[in-house]
Amino acid sequence: MTTPCTNNRLHLFIDGELSAPDADAFRQHLTRCAECEAGLRDLLQLEFLAARALGTAEVAVAPPEDLLAPVMGAKVVSLAGRFRKVARTVMPVALAAGLAAVGVFRLQAPSEVPGEVWLASADTRTFEARLSHPRADRFLPYSPMRGTSHTTDVLPLRPLAELAERHDFRGIAAAYALRGDWQQAEAFLGQEPESADKANDLAVVALSRQRYEEALGLLTSALRQNPNHSQALWNRALVLRERDLLDRAAASFDTVASLGEEGWSAEARRMAAELRTQLAEERVRWRRQVSDAWLTLTDGSALDVKQLVQRPVVARAALYEAVRTLTSKERVEALLPLARELDALGGGSVLQDYVRQVATRDFAARAPLAQGYAGLLRDRDSKKDATALLDSLRRSGERDIYFGALVQTGFAAVDGAAMSALRGFAEGTPDPWLHLLAEREGIRRELAAGRTADAEKQLMDAMLTCNGLGNIVPCMELN
Repeated sequence: MTTPCTNNRLHLFIDGELSAPDADAFRQHLTRCAECEAGLRDLLQLEFLAARALGTAEVAVAPPEDLLAPVMGAKVVSLAGRFRKVARTVMPVALAAGLAAVGVFRLQAPSEVPGEVWLASADTRTFEARLSHPRADRFLPYSPMRGTSHTTDVLPLRPLAELAERHDFRGIAAAYALRGDWQQAEAFLGQEPESADKANDLAVVALSRQRYEEALGLLTSALRQNPNHSQALWNRALVLRERDLLDRAAASFDTVASLGEEGWSAEARRMAAELRTQLAEERVRWRRQVSDAWLTLTDGSALDVKQLVQRPVVARAALYEAVRTLTSKERVEALLPLARELDALGGGSVLQDYVRQVATRDFAARAPLAQGYAGLLRDRDSKKDATALLDSLRRSGERDIYFGALVQTGFAAVDGAAMSALRGFAEGTPDPWLHLLAEREGIRRELAAGRTADAEKQLMDAMLTCNGLGNIVPCMELN
């Protein structure tokens, strides 16, 4: 079998004469082959030596043979076209394999790195995340990439080598990230010392690859080192938004807005407002759907079970509210067909068991409390008389209604005894949705205590768990 470096493949690769599959294979081979890497460095050194002999910083055209002969011998090879091909086809991999080892920049004085390394002439930015390198973090209007994740702009070789000489690997990584080359960006960031900036930029790589939990962990690390790290705050908002945690994302954008950065603060304020509007609209729509379904289940009319289960998430939430508010055994038992259909979708018999268990309660004592809870649902925003109702429910033993009232009022987030009761009821049931609701109230308590990072990590985990349950539970309620 022919290996990639036989048959003079380095020259064929540099000259652009390999097929696309063979070129891709050679790119991978180049990072692992010392012989080919050395050959590449030799070719690059020839170009830089030619530039030195000419006393110029660029090789725009083939240099005269009589000037190059003292450097390169009797036979002169034109390097201008070859160098352009090197920059276009080789450098995206070869730099990560060891550009700093070339060492040619000791031959000339350091120069200013041109802004085009970081796309200085661009009039828009192509991805939402923010990099920490100052020259890669200019505010520009956002215009997402269309059709491809990589820009066609070729990275200039000489400035990248100079950045490597300076050990500015974060700058090189930013240049690759701006062009959508996340593999190279991650490779160069690996050579950076640990810092909040490095953690932020690694989080951008993870975010671009939809590794949201990894990204949030890196951003948490960055913010522990620097709580006002504007890029990390911005990127955390993006991660939380991608996980549908719109309220927390808006809060992170709020913090960015408060920092007063030109351009970024105004956009952060706008994005926070848009997220809150979206969340408010979703909440109104959700509450209306559940309320309509709840009224259907409790108005005494015949139930169209097949129609109700067309929206299983809404039907499940409405079923719980109906069981908590109905005032007789017979009306509760009438919900068994719906519970059976929903259990068939989710597996098990958790809803049927709940309906049957409540049907055994003493409704002479339960009915007034159920009516009080129904009043709370109808007037949930005012929380009128909620304290008296909560006290009666706490003493009554009607734990399922008490659980619902604590969730509706949010009282458990500020009262330790109520939180214990909430968790105790959830742990005594096999329904994972009730466990998630109890966890949500615990997370609210963490947020109220200022433990934001831990709370957001718990929220991410809860949302992952919820999404894993399938289309049977209302994950939007975790917001």
